[in-house]
Amino acid sequence: MRSESKEVYETNVFGLVAMLHQLRRWWVIRGLRADWNFDRGCLNICKKHNNLNYLSVHFDVYRRYQRIRLFAKPHQQRGAI
Repeated sequence: MRSESKEVYETNVFGLVAMLHQLRRWWVIRGLRADWNFDRGCLNICKKHNNLNYLSVHFDVYRRYQRIRLFAKPHQQRGAI
């Protein structure tokens, strides 16, 4: 960046840009954690009801981890996390 673009109305904006980037990162991670917890809730429901027990294989830790990795990849490529 040129030195003229580092200031807006004689105020340094690097701190503001860094804060917005961190906020965006936190927001993305919050969404990924919500997806992880939703799957965990579905697993608990499947275990409580015997007729849904066959679905519990779709919510094991490895598959949940693979799903979250798949969801996180586009965010990593964009630089959000």
